[in-house]
Amino acid sequence: MLKLISACNLDKDQLLLEVLRYMILRGPATAYRIARDLNLHFTQAYRKVARLERFGMAKRAANHRGSMFEVTEKGIVICYYFGCANWELLIDMLAVRHKLSRAALRAFLDAYLDYFKTDAIVEDLPIMAFYAAYRGMEIPEELASVVARFLPKAAYVSY
Repeated sequence: MLKLISACNLDKDQLLLEVLRYMILRGPATAYRIARDLNLHFTQAYRKVARLERFGMAKRAANHRGSMFEVTEKGIVICYYFGCANWELLIDMLAVRHKLSRAALRAFLDAYLDYFKTDAIVEDLPIMAFYAAYRGMEIPEELASVVARFLPKAAYVSY
């Protein structure tokens, strides 16, 4: 995780965090709308959004001119780590996506980011939970059901 943060200069670039916060709070937006609302030049806003997209914190909602960009789960977790938006809002967004309780999700994220510190894999929540279980960290029972949904089911063969 620290390699990702240092590679995209997220800890030093406050404007990049501001663009990430805007995308979380205002939902999918074009680079033009981000530039207009944050009082930036269009090219500057587009470069920031392109950098977020390159590192997996944002994705295009459509692949044409005037594309809408939306934040990914990775972007939400990174924002939670940096505290760039209200943590309750970020936990609510993740809890609604995965139909989990907010308390269990917050406890898992806090423990996960503290337990792995420098070598934490930050991706979608099921991948993070699977990685935590693989590395021997206790995960809540609710979160184990989320991971189980993504595991392949065993084939039943009758002879």
